[in-house]
Amino acid sequence: MESLNRLPANARQLPAIPGSQLPSPAFKDIKDPLRGQFLSYIQASSGTAKFNQLQQGFGVLKDSARMEQFLDNKLRGFYALVKDHPAASQLKLPGKPENKLQKAGAQTSFGDTTGNSSGWWSNVEVRDRFALGSIPVNLQYANVSGYSRFGHDLSGENLGNFKFDREAYLQKVSAHVRKNYDLKKYFLDDIDFKSQLKQFADTRMKSLAGAGDSLARLIRPEDLIYFDSAQLRNQLLANAAADSLHRFAEKDLDAHLSQLLQLQKELGGSLDVNSMLNRQHAVRGQIDQIIDNPASVADMAGNLIPMSGLQRLFLKIRELNVGNIAANASKGSVSDLFMTGAAGSMLNKDKFLMLGAGKTRQALPYDMGLEGGLNAPSSSLQFLRMGRGELGAAHQHVSMVNANTRRDPRMPDVRVLKQNIFAGALSNQFSFGDYGKLDFEISKSNSSTGGAGPTGDHAAISKAAIAHFFDDFFVTLSTGLRYSGEVQDWGTTHSVYFNYSGLGYNNPGNPYARRGMLAYGLQLKRSWLKNKASVQLRTDFRDMARSAVSGSQWKNRTLALDGRYRLSKKLTLGARIHESSMRSTGEHGRDEVFVNRKVSFNSQWNAKMGGLRFFNQSALGMQQLHYLTAAGPLKSLFLNTQVSHTIPIGERMISANIFYNRDVRNAAIYGNLLTIDAGYHYRLLKVLQCGSSLTFLDNRNVVSQAGIRQQVAATLLRRCQVNLSLDARKSFMDSPQNYLYGNFRSEVSFFYMLN
Repeated sequence: MESLNRLPANARQLPAIPGSQLPSPAFKDIKDPLRGQFLSYIQASSGTAKFNQLQQGFGVLKDSARMEQFLDNKLRGFYALVKDHPAASQLKLPGKPENKLQKAGAQTSFGDTTGNSSGWWSNVEVRDRFALGSIPVNLQYANVSGYSRFGHDLSGENLGNFKFDREAYLQKVSAHVRKNYDLKKYFLDDIDFKSQLKQFADTRMKSLAGAGDSLARLIRPEDLIYFDSAQLRNQLLANAAADSLHRFAEKDLDAHLSQLLQLQKELGGSLDVNSMLNRQHAVRGQIDQIIDNPASVADMAGNLIPMSGLQRLFLKIRELNVGNIAANASKGSVSDLFMTGAAGSMLNKDKFLMLGAGKTRQALPYDMGLEGGLNAPSSSLQFLRMGRGELGAAHQHVSMVNANTRRDPRMPDVRVLKQNIFAGALSNQFSFGDYGKLDFEISKSNSSTGGAGPTGDHAAISKAAIAHFFDDFFVTLSTGLRYSGEVQDWGTTHSVYFNYSGLGYNNPGNPYARRGMLAYGLQLKRSWLKNKASVQLRTDFRDMARSAVSGSQWKNRTLALDGRYRLSKKLTLGARIHESSMRSTGEHGRDEVFVNRKVSFNSQWNAKMGGLRFFNQSALGMQQLHYLTAAGPLKSLFLNTQVSHTIPIGERMISANIFYNRDVRNAAIYGNLLTIDAGYHYRLLKVLQCGSSLTFLDNRNVVSQAGIRQQVAATLLRRCQVNLSLDARKSFMDSPQNYLYGNFRSEVSFFYMLN
């Protein structure tokens, strides 16, 4: 308050509101004309309606604690106003509509590669950002159309959506707050509390002193602040005994000590200097983090700048999308869901709400007949998620997804089975602080199927899937558990997971959810020597049911062990052991479908040779591959070698890449493969970026080719860019597989930036 009253009268260019009072002790300490200017600031930053309610005794705030907190925020905001602030009206966010075209483009292409169903294709794309009332919204539109040489005409696909740009909104609000306020002053970081406290203690001590025997001779203000009661008494007695000019009676010293202890109590007790300095350093670090974070600054905007109800609402909204959108929350609710509709989420006082509704379209043109009639090709879908906490942090949420099948215009006129599908889920994330976090989710679904076609008597069963939600409980259940964390003292990170889904589980909000699967595994990583060395172990086990009758399964196993050691800034070595396998189990026993084992060593090396710097990446490995073919089981043993070498020379660069795969047992058709690519990248005439390469490909008994590749990129008039690529090769042998390896490939593209 003293710092505020010391401001010059013309520090705030705000018109004063005279003759007004607020029912607060702090308000009475403000001197004129700052008192009237402070009232004007409250009216400018909170609005006339709130100001009138304040004039009536804070009736809207109900209790005195909230009244004082509100006034405290306003006082700090008034104190932190930038001194050259022009007018109170400019505290408002800009309301003028804004528009910025980010991208507008059209592409067309034609391909005639042998064996591919290619042809003419076109794509139109537009990206735009507009803002109404300082609320930014991104617009995206794309149209994809064309046809293939096989005559399957495809109608134009129009995809568009409106998306609230939360990050841009927070940046805009944060920048506006910083423009009008000195946030260091808002947190009172500019006030020297130590000297203020010393000055306050000195003034009070002088007021307590009696005539002729002032306490200032016996105790310094610093002693009162930092000494405890015993130290204060000893210091008082020692100073009184050392004062040869004045004599103090014992009862007078006791009276002085009593006054000092009472004053020390008013100051909050004695202070530990080291503790105070540590806390001050920690608080200033927290203040810097808040000021540097746009989201934190935007959260303060409600107290500092006048905002409409809609602007305040969008501070709480996390996502809002309309059109052709993707929705994601968790595997048990909505995940990787693409639909046409609207979805949004918001967080208010640690309470989370997510809503969405739309139409999904899963079917492809060839999904017809029996499969298209049994599975839901398209559906009308609604979902709800609510609870405490935000996604990505500790939370407790409940979710519901409801879907009804619908006909798709791309589908043939088949009698699609009518279905109502309902899925509910409970999601929890528990934080253990330094010990990690635990994610747990359990989801249950149920499907109700009626007759097919537009007519029919479906009264025999209930159409609402939620009415039979607990039927076939474990068959239609899905659950997941994951624990992850780290131990910094040991340099380890770890993660363990367990997932289960019944064969009848069906969640329309997660089109890629696995059914009939049991999965579990772990990941463990340990680092040493300030991250110079590390070892990582990962295991994954998956059992997938293939039949609800016979109990047959696919069993997948994966094991990977990686190690890395950085010898120096120039050389890093690594090694990897990997094994993955799949086996089939059922009534006919156990069959090994495939086994893939590999041991490899790699290096990353950068140094100088002959005065030129180079970068090298190399790998050497041995791979064992067993798998079933139509002719029978196949067992191969490969040696893999790969080298990539790059030498930069100013703006030019020389590069070479070699890959060689040798099948020791000569069992695989494509086992013996050698590819070599050596090139030179350079600039011509300041506008041409070129690359010339020699290529060689050899796959024994399949193909053998050598050729050249030329690439040219030209930038003209800063707005036009032309890219050209030519790849010509000569074949040295003929085989039935030659059609897979073309002799000539060309590409040309033209870009012009309109704006």
